Amino acid sequence: MGQRLVGSLAVLTLMSLPAYGQRLDPVLLDAFLSDPLEEEPRDPLLPTAVVDRPLSPLELYALELALFQLDAEARALLLAEQPDEAFELWMREVQLRRVFGLEAELEALSRIGQQAWNSQRSQEVRLMSVRLERIWEAEKESATLERVETIATIAQTLRMRDTSTEIYQQLIDMTAADTLTQQGWVVVLAAHYLQWFDFDNAAQLYTQLIDRADIQGNTLEHTQYLKDLIYSYQQAKDYAQALPVQTELLRLYRTTAQNDREPPLEIDMARNFRAIGVYPQALQYYNLAYVTAQSLQLYGHVSTVLKDLGDLYAEQGLTNEALTMYNLLVRAEQQAYNQHGILEAYDRLGQLYLSIDDRDNALVAFRAGLAFSESLQYREAYFRGEVAKLSLDRTPEDTVEAEETEPTLGDSLREELKDNPPFDVAPVEIEPPDDGELSEEDLTEDAIPEELPEVEVITDETIDVTPEEPTPEAPPAPGSDN
Repeated sequence: MGQRLVGSLAVLTLMSLPAYGQRLDPVLLDAFLSDPLEEEPRDPLLPTAVVDRPLSPLELYALELALFQLDAEARALLLAEQPDEAFELWMREVQLRRVFGLEAELEALSRIGQQAWNSQRSQEVRLMSVRLERIWEAEKESATLERVETIATIAQTLRMRDTSTEIYQQLIDMTAADTLTQQGWVVVLAAHYLQWFDFDNAAQLYTQLIDRADIQGNTLEHTQYLKDLIYSYQQAKDYAQALPVQTELLRLYRTTAQNDREPPLEIDMARNFRAIGVYPQALQYYNLAYVTAQSLQLYGHVSTVLKDLGDLYAEQGLTNEALTMYNLLVRAEQQAYNQHGILEAYDRLGQLYLSIDDRDNALVAFRAGLAFSESLQYREAYFRGEVAKLSLDRTPEDTVEAEETEPTLGDSLREELKDNPPFDVAPVEIEPPDDGELSEEDLTEDAIPEELPEVEVITDETIDVTPEEPTPEAPPAPGSDN
């Protein structure tokens, strides 16, 4: 049972919590907590007692049959969309199961507690939580391992945060002689902390698990616990703490030849450096992710790098570099046959050109985006609106001249491919500024060239971008001379 419980709890995800803020009616609470054999008036399913005596075996058998029937009626009522009536019967059953002993009551609390949680019955969940809390207080000093595991399962079902924490810690102490089982409960407690946003305690446990897996030489568990620790730090927005763990995970990927896992991790590391304002390292890891993803033809990650870099340069006022990244993004998305990505890239280009009042190139970008939006039947109204607004500002002479000089979309792509081979032929090296930092001089208007990149227009038709020439040498490593 212990192994099954560990496995089931470790994968629990956070669900919407019922409203616990309301105060329970004391009369209702006392009635639920009272002994059904001592309560007055007695439940109709119990025999009338002339004298104080336990139920006979025949009376217990009749009661058990009646409770099975009560459960069946409650299920039928729930299916008939009468939840109030259904849970009225179930709560009677929970209380009456006490007559058969603690095991029977715990089974009913587990089964009906899950039904109450799934049906968002906050009052019933709180009533059963109070009852389970009293059971735990009475049992925790003498309960067997199996009993504690059972109570732990029910406490988790009812989302009893503090009680679950205490039970898991006791289970860790009780399984000290069995290292494997104890480790399982540590994993469960760490996941429990994450579920309740207690990231500091979760991080402490995952650090212990990492050390243990490292000593055992268990690479699989080592990898998983590193991921869990990174997740804890990320959720706590403690990016500086996450970076050394990400570095260790990246080393592990490289030593175990998991190359396809490197680019997304390198992108995450670049984003963390960016979040703490360390731009040289951010650019370095974006470049690593770009080169690795390109070599493995993981074009989705290539696009992510270019998108992030374009946004980063735009935020820093480096418009020329941002435009270059977004133009490369268009080509990368085309390489990946991602028409939605191409559309979004043109939107980014159009908005950036508008921000520097280059309305002609903005119009070209939005027109290109409109072609894809019409093909996809997605965001058509938006792109038509942008094109219409910009077209109104153009004179008739500008429109005639544009119609005479602008090439077709397909011609633009084919012409562009002559001078700019597709990514799998010659990927573009992304390098940080000479001093490795985004300095104040980089952000001045004088640092931006007068000649801004024009929009690279491609078509939504399928075009073969396979080079006819033999594949050249592998792309240069980051920082090498081209």
